[in-house]
Amino acid sequence: MRRLLTLPLLAALPILLAACQTTGSGETEVCSAWRPVTWSQRDTPETIDGVKGNNARRGAWCNG
Repeated sequence: MRRLLTLPLLAALPILLAACQTTGSGETEVCSAWRPVTWSQRDTPETIDGVKGNNARRGAWCNG
């Protein structure tokens, strides 16, 4: 059973490591593609809160 769990983890490791590579600017590839989201005054308060939460997560992840 343990061997059954180990194989998928080992297979996923190179993918996980590649996802965290940095570009020449030092910014992770995720951060270069993950742009801040904007909202409109016509959006609901819940939507605006969600957008602000998304942008805060991006800031915490990409700006360390």
